[in-house]
Amino acid sequence: MPKRTQREPLVAGALRSAGLIDKESSMSIDDDGSASGPQLKRGQRRRLAREAADPVGKRPAAARRGVNINNLARPANQRASNKPLAERVAGGGAAADVKPQTNVVQTLRTFLQQRYDAAAGLLNLENMQQDAVLSEANIKPPGAPGAHKDLGTAIWKLSSEMFPNLTTLSLANNALTSLQPLTTLGQYLPKLANLSLERNELRWVRDLDVLASKRHGLHALTELLLVGNPMEQSAVDAGNTDGYRRDVLAKFPSLRILDRRPVSDVEHGFSQLFRGRSAKKAGPEAAQVPLRNFPLQLKAGFVDGDAAQVVPEFLSSFFARYDQDRAQLAPVYSANARFSFALNSSPPPRARAERLMHTMPHQKELVFDRYIDLGSRNILRSHNTKALLRNLHHGASAIVAFLQRLPKTTHPLHDASRFVVDAWVLPNVDVHAYTAANERPDALLYITVHGEFAEAPSQGLRSFDRTFVVAPAAPTSEAAQNGWPCTIVSDMLTIRHYSKPTAWQPDTLPVGPVDAPQASAPPPATGAPAPAPPPLSALPPHLQAQEPLAGLAPEQHTLALQLAAQTRLAYPYAVQCLVENAWDYAQALAAFAALQASQAIPAEAFVL
Repeated sequence: MPKRTQREPLVAGALRSAGLIDKESSMSIDDDGSASGPQLKRGQRRRLAREAADPVGKRPAAARRGVNINNLARPANQRASNKPLAERVAGGGAAADVKPQTNVVQTLRTFLQQRYDAAAGLLNLENMQQDAVLSEANIKPPGAPGAHKDLGTAIWKLSSEMFPNLTTLSLANNALTSLQPLTTLGQYLPKLANLSLERNELRWVRDLDVLASKRHGLHALTELLLVGNPMEQSAVDAGNTDGYRRDVLAKFPSLRILDRRPVSDVEHGFSQLFRGRSAKKAGPEAAQVPLRNFPLQLKAGFVDGDAAQVVPEFLSSFFARYDQDRAQLAPVYSANARFSFALNSSPPPRARAERLMHTMPHQKELVFDRYIDLGSRNILRSHNTKALLRNLHHGASAIVAFLQRLPKTTHPLHDASRFVVDAWVLPNVDVHAYTAANERPDALLYITVHGEFAEAPSQGLRSFDRTFVVAPAAPTSEAAQNGWPCTIVSDMLTIRHYSKPTAWQPDTLPVGPVDAPQASAPPPATGAPAPAPPPLSALPPHLQAQEPLAGLAPEQHTLALQLAAQTRLAYPYAVQCLVENAWDYAQALAAFAALQASQAIPAEAFVL
C-alpha cells in the first residue's frame, strides 16, 4: 500500500521548478506520488520536480505515471471519489471535455488576479483563510497554521511580476502572529507605499523589524495601519500612544501616516532620535525639537521642611561611600530593601540637538554594554517577566554585591548646581512598606535626585535619576549604629546619556500659555497663492464640527478643511494629501486633480 501523500514538499517542488523558490526540497517522490524521504539523488529529485510542474508535457508514458502536482495540491482528485468523472463535473459532460486541473503556481496566479484592483494599484489579501480559490486547492495562506514556509515568498514574487504598478497592499484580518511570511516582501516589492496590517495578532513593535531591514526593508513606505493589533491596543490602554508611535516611526522614517493619523514634523523628529547609535546626523536640524511654552515657572528643588534636616546629610554620606567603597553601604539598606536599575539608552532630544555626545571629551568612549550585561529593568524595553523579577534585588547583602559590579563613579558633590533634589514626607498607611519582617514605620521619606557622575575609566559624563524611599533608623538598628539617620526601603537607579543641568534650573524655559510648536506650521506656499480659506459657516455640515487630528497646527487644520470642502475628500484623506505635498495647498490640489483624472482615488475617500 503506498505511503500517505505529503502535500507541502510537493508544493515546494512546484514552486521551485517554476523559478519561485531556490531552496532545494529534501523530500524525494515515489512513482506512486508519495514522499519517501531523501532516498534519490539531487538530479533525480530535480527531474521529478520539473515533471511535477508540467504533468501533461511531452514525456514518455512511464514518466507521466510519476507525480501530478495537481492531484496532490487539491483534496478533490479522481482517487477521492468512486463516481464517474462526468458526474463530478458541474453540469455533467463527458470526461474528455474536462480540462486538467491547474497547478499550484497557476492557482496562486488566479487567486492574486482576483484580488488586484488595477485602478487603485491595490492588492487586497485580507482574510485569506476564507478565500474560496485557496480553500478549493487546499492551499493554506501565509501565516496560517500548517502553511508552507515558502508560500509567502512565492506570492510576493508573483505579485511583482504580475502587478508592476502595485503600491498598496492589505493584509488585514489574517490572524498573523508573526511577520515571518513577509520577510522577502521588501525584496520583491521595494516600492510599496501603503501597507495595512489591521486586525491581526501582532504583539510587539519589534515584530516589524523584518519589514525595516537595511537591505530589503520597505524604505518607500508612507502609510502603515496597525489598528486592531495587541501592540496598538496595549499602548492605547496604557496611555502610551505617543511612545508606541515613536517606536514605529523610528523603524520607518519615510512614514507620513500611521494608523490614519498624519505624522507631524515634531513627531517625526523625535522618532529619529531613537534610531540607535548608527545615526551620524545629530544636529538641531535632525532633532527638530522646538521649544514650547511651559505652563508653570520652573523652580528649584523642593524639600519638605520636616525632611530638610535629614536629606542633605543622608545624600552626602550615601554618594561619598558609593564613590569610595560601596561595601560601607550595607548598613543603610534595611533587611527588606529592594533595589533595581534601569538603562535608558536613548539620548535626550535637546542633548542630541546640542551634539553633547560629539563635542564633549570622552563621551564617545562610553558604552552601555556593561550595564546591559548586568540586567537592566527598563519595563518599557523588556517584556520578559522572569528577567524583570530576576533583576529586582532583595536585602542588603544582595544589593551591595550588585552595586559593586556597577562601574566606578565620581559624583561632583562639591557643586550643588549639578544636582536637583525633591523630597517630602510620605505616610505609610497606603504604601505598607516594611523595614523588616514585622517592622512597619508610620511615615516614609520620598527622595528623588537628578544629577551626573563621571564614569571610570573613561571619565565620560553620564546623567542619572535616583529615587529613594527611606524610613527613620531605629536607635538599635545597624544603620543608626553606623551613623545613618535613616534606612533605605527602596532604591531605584536610572542611568542615561548626559544632559546639562539647565534642564532643571529656573528661568530656562519660556513661560506662558501652552501653544503648538511653531516648527509644525506649514511653510508658505510657493508660486500662485492658494485661495483664502472659506469661513467656518461656509463649510459643509460634516466639516463644521471636525476636530483637528492630533499634532496638527491650527493653520494645517484650516488647510485640511479647505481642501476637504473643495474636493469632497474625507478629512483624513485631505490631511494625507497635504502631508504628501509638504502642506503646499496649490500642489496638493494639483496632485488631487491628477489622481482623480486617472481614477486612482478609491470611492471610500470621498464624502457623498
